[in-house]
Amino acid sequence: MPKVSIVLPSYNYARYLDERIQSLLNQTYTDFELLIVDDASTDNSVEVINQYVHDSRVRTHFFEQNSGLPYKRWNDGADLAQGEYILFAGADDSCEPTLIEKLVEKLEQNPTVGIAYCQSMQMDSDGKVGRSLKNRTDELDRNRWAQDFVNNGQDECQYLVIKNTIPNASAALLRRSTFETAGQFDVNLRLVADWMLWAKMLMISDIAFVAEPLNYFRLHAMTVTSNTRKIGKHVEENYQVISFITNSVALPQKSIDKAYTRLVNRWVNSILKLAIRQPSEVMSKARMFYSIASQQDKQVNRRLFERAMKDVFTLGFLSFRERAAQQ
Repeated sequence: MPKVSIVLPSYNYARYLDERIQSLLNQTYTDFELLIVDDASTDNSVEVINQYVHDSRVRTHFFEQNSGLPYKRWNDGADLAQGEYILFAGADDSCEPTLIEKLVEKLEQNPTVGIAYCQSMQMDSDGKVGRSLKNRTDELDRNRWAQDFVNNGQDECQYLVIKNTIPNASAALLRRSTFETAGQFDVNLRLVADWMLWAKMLMISDIAFVAEPLNYFRLHAMTVTSNTRKIGKHVEENYQVISFITNSVALPQKSIDKAYTRLVNRWVNSILKLAIRQPSEVMSKARMFYSIASQQDKQVNRRLFERAMKDVFTLGFLSFRERAAQQ
């Protein structure tokens, strides 16, 4: 049996598949299987995948009907996996040759660790590498992700509750037993099933981080996140994750406040943008967001008031600066 199972779920990503498969087959760590799970692609994905079926490390499963659920095929791939560790590799992402080697090392050295992940670099649809995803964690602790660490899982939730600190599953190697005990991916969540899974796994295991950027996370218009955030579904799902974490483990109050305040700011910002693009939908969206928030956050009115005061101050300052410049 291979030590590592790499699950590669794919749907209409033929453009990136060749690069992606090669980045995985060229790993310095060799005790792995690559499970390619195609969710009834309508492009030439099958043709690309079939170029690699001669490799003894590659196993394929082609579904005849699309699942319609982003995380369903992730779980299907996991059910086919034989390895002790699982990596869910995004079909449009890429990685360094030492990714699996260095993450396996963390799991081998730390038996209580259920998730080992590395720093990621963002890249665009053409493969141009941009900023490090470290920027997404700087607002939590500017120096914390600058070096390797191992941490107690429940203690780590003081950061995870504020934002998904593992924003790309391709960067995370999971201990299969912990993954299964946590219940796999919740297919009822279209956007944040990975974030919810990390939270559930950290309730029962620890976490390890490799500061070296070994993963490349592609952002483009076809990603699930890009297509679904337009409808505001992310607000409801974000509250579900935060609620799960706060109800499952004792956290510093400052982390809870920061998590809810950050989320309030996100949905207020989305409403302000909607007011420009689709003003007729503003009130219905605002009511929906407030209804969701008030069920989870007892301090939502206070947070909204603080946000309003901040906006008033900002507008006043900008107006003052403009008048001063004209004098």
